[in-house]
Amino acid sequence: MIAALRQRQPGAPLWRIALWDAIQMLCYLGLVIFYRHRAFGVRNIPRTGSLLMVCNHQSFLDPPIVGASSHRRQFVALARATLFDNPIAGFILRKLNTVPVTQGEADLGSMRRCIEELKKGQALLIFPEGARTMTGKVEPFETGTMLIIKRAKPMVLPVAVEGAYDAWKRGGRLKVRGRVGVMFGEPIPAEQIINMGTGRGLAFLREEVKKLRIELAKRLAGA
Repeated sequence: MIAALRQRQPGAPLWRIALWDAIQMLCYLGLVIFYRHRAFGVRNIPRTGSLLMVCNHQSFLDPPIVGASSHRRQFVALARATLFDNPIAGFILRKLNTVPVTQGEADLGSMRRCIEELKKGQALLIFPEGARTMTGKVEPFETGTMLIIKRAKPMVLPVAVEGAYDAWKRGGRLKVRGRVGVMFGEPIPAEQIINMGTGRGLAFLREEVKKLRIELAKRLAGA
């Protein structure tokens, strides 16, 4: 059992793994109670090995929505550096393996950290659009995503969230009622994306995420 726990976050102390699980459960309960959270394709998440989770970005709720259903795997995530200015938020984010990133510029330090974590066999959640969408649609992916894929060569997992934009859109107020969900696609070998080249590879990933989001929206509407 201890070996299985350590597998969820290679190299991390058991207390950190347990803390991640405890916060995950709290997030799950909150999302189910207030937003009728649903998850699809959870079995597509590989239990071991380097994994890059590529997700659309609708809201500040996105990381909890993905994390609440990623019980097969704990992950490292990126967050805007200014969020760490708050002592309480900064403490929690660090304990949850969150990497600060400076938006609007090439943050090479954060990029190196992402690649290092993947090479350790960790899972990494990124939002390739670079910022929360202003429209709810999936925006073009930034080229830094391809750099990470080329350097670390992880399995790549397309992920889509839906409903988070309506619950807490950019510039809007948080609504405590709604419907949110997440869908995990099929893992894709890094070489398949690298062989497409940067432009086509990023466009392919974006289309995969868009298809997942459309399917997820249909399932949430019909549930």
